[in-house]
Formats: sequence, structure tokens, C-alpha cells
Amino acid sequence: MKRLVLALALSSLASAAAVHPPLIKTLESGLTVVTQQDEASAISVLEILIKGGQRAEPQGREGLAYVATRLAMDIPDQRKVQNFMAKALHYSMTVRDDASVIRLECLTEFFEAMLGEFLQILKDPLINNIRLDRAKEFIGHRRRIEADNTVNLGHLAHREAFFRGTGYDGSIYGTEESLKEIKVREAKDFYERFFTPGNMVLVAVSNLADEDMQSLLARRFELHRAAKRSPDAPTPLRPFRVNAPGPAPRIIEKKTQQNFIGAAFLLPPATPRLFVLSFLLENILGRGPGSRLWSLRSERKLAYNVGAAARPMREAGLFEAFLEASPDKAGEAREALAEALREFHDGGITADELETGRTELKAFFLRSNEPKTSRVSTLSLMVASGVGAGLFDSFADELAAITLEEANAFIREHLKPESASWVIVGPKK
Repeated sequence: MKRLVLALALSSLASAAAVHPPLIKTLESGLTVVTQQDEASAISVLEILIKGGQRAEPQGREGLAYVATRLAMDIPDQRKVQNFMAKALHYSMTVRDDASVIRLECLTEFFEAMLGEFLQILKDPLINNIRLDRAKEFIGHRRRIEADNTVNLGHLAHREAFFRGTGYDGSIYGTEESLKEIKVREAKDFYERFFTPGNMVLVAVSNLADEDMQSLLARRFELHRAAKRSPDAPTPLRPFRVNAPGPAPRIIEKKTQQNFIGAAFLLPPATPRLFVLSFLLENILGRGPGSRLWSLRSERKLAYNVGAAARPMREAGLFEAFLEASPDKAGEAREALAEALREFHDGGITADELETGRTELKAFFLRSNEPKTSRVSTLSLMVASGVGAGLFDSFADELAAITLEEANAFIREHLKPESASWVIVGPKK
């Protein structure tokens, strides 16, 4: 019955989500443009990827990518703010492992005009001490919000365990100490080196024809300046060792009503197959009812929440399994999670689990990427992690090609219990 429901959902989603494959072009300036036509609504969504992101930050200047990106899109006067609001332009930014991202979304009829006004800011941002101090204050607030969440703390602790001393370590918001050290000249230098056409990728989903959107973006970005000097090479990662023993377990004391208990595994750099396979195993191990970890919540009553998370990156990756439990059940829950991961490694998955997980992931991929905003984010994640936007159109084929032997070989090689990073966040007792 479960498979029948999923099959019916897939058939309806497939017809509703019929859109054109992504069109990918690289201009003479080095700017790469990815477009996808979707006539479902007269809305255009654009993400501007600036390669580098957190990975490009030098040691001691964590948070620099976020600072520079926020300053680059800081609106200089109230009139522009009012104009953007009048045209319902939504704009935001974030920093990922391998890229900074700026998103613009508005009605297609206003898109070119709004993009033109926004690019006036992006091409010549006002970066000074006053704006820098204001950005630091905002980022510090975001960092405190992030640190108040036990799941976030656990995730950051895993990153530190595997990536200490590299750009993949720590929060995108840096630390209080690193933000204090960032000067105006460093923010300007980061902007001048990274915010150039040869280091950018534009990802757009719109009701406009691909050729029209490609032409519009090429025309608007053609005047963007070239880099004064190439971006510096980031700090190399430690050599990837499959059989390396895991880091020492870490306990983070925090006053909270529940304990976060998580294990993480280091993965190789992202490839199209690894990208799809890691999300398939995330689905089988810990995404919702029916997953391997779900019984720890529904039957054994050891956790409020269980989950798994795949995080593919250009030069490495993480695979995490976690739960949240009350302090009085934390010890038993930790043992149960370790047992479940050991069984997952030693026994692998069954043919039935593979087929059910494959069907559920395909349905999830179609459903979650139906909105244009979500689809742009998925396309840009694929670009930033190095697997390419073309994987979006071939995702289902890549998923169908995964065999049971391949999945279980991946589990045995990369999810060894002795190689895990363990983190517990919660009350001292």
C-alpha cells in the first residue's frame, strides 16, 4: 500500500512539475549562466553564486565571506529600499561551504529593472567602517541565535572534529574574536578578488524563455569588472583517509531540556553518484517514519526527534545521524544510536529498503523542487558542490542506477563506527 501511494504521488508530481531541462552556458567573461524555463507562474528567481564561500576564508578571519557578501549588497539609501518594496523584490544572502549566495525574487515584469538597480549596488558597494561595524553587529546576533540551537552546536562540533584549521571548520558567522579582527581593507580585498564574472555562476528559474533570460543576464552582467588578482588558494584539507580512527568524543554542556546526541562520518569530495547516494542513505537511515532510526522514537520512546543529514561539499563531505532525548534517557539513547549505526554498517540495507528509499527520495526530490525558489537553491547547491547543474535533470536516472551492492559497499567503506565523530550537547548530568 505504501508503494502504491508513493507511485500515485510520483505520477501526479511528474506531470505537475514538467519543466525544461537547465540550459548552461559560459560567456567570454568566464561568467557561467544556468537557466530553466518554468511557465507555471510569472515570477523570476535568480541566485548569484560567488565561488569560494566559507572554504576561502583565511585562518583567523572566519566570517569574512559573510561580512563581504553582506556589505556587497548593503543598500545605500532609503529610496532604493522603498523602490524594491514597491516592486515586491525579495532579496537575501547566505554563505555555504563553497560559495556565497545572493538571491533575488520578483515578478518577471519587473525583473530586468530590479536586477539593473541591484547590480548598481553590487558593482560598486560602499564598504566603510560604519557599515562594517553594523554588519558585525548583525552577524554577532545571528551567531548567538545559531548557538542557542543544540542541533546547530552538534553540527559545528562535527565540522571542527574533521576540518579543524581549514575553511570548512566553524560557523559561517565566524567567532567573536575573528569578527573583531576583520578590517575594511580585508572586506574590500575579498570583494575585489571573488565578486568577478569569472568567479560567478548565475542560476535563474523563470517563465521567460531560456534564450531571453540568458541574453538578459549576459547584458546586465557584461559591465562587471575583472578581478585585480586571482583568489588565493584555500588552506588544503588534511589527506582523506577512509580507515582513519574517529576523533575523540566531545561533550558540550548547555542548559537545555534535551540532549543532542550525534555521530558524523567523513565522506570524499562530491561526485554526481556520491551526491545522490548520500541523500538516498539519509532517507533510508533517518528521514521520517519507516526509516531505520524511527523506531528509537516511535517504539522504544528514547527520543523526541531522530534524523540523518548528508552534506556534500566540493572537497569533502559529512554524513550525520542524530537524535534528541531527555537527559534521563540520554545514556540509553546514545547506546541505542550506536547500536543502530553498527547494525546499519555490518548488515547494510535490504533490497526492499533500497526500492522503498529510492521511490521516496524520487518523490521528495520532485515535490520539494516544485517551487521555483527551492529549485534554484538545489541547482545552485549542485553547482557549488562541484557536481554540476546537469545533475538536476539526470537525478532520477542516477538514482535508478544505484545497485544494492554499490549502496552496501559505500556503507561498509564510509560509515565505519570506529571512524565516527561523537558529540553530545546538553545538561551536565
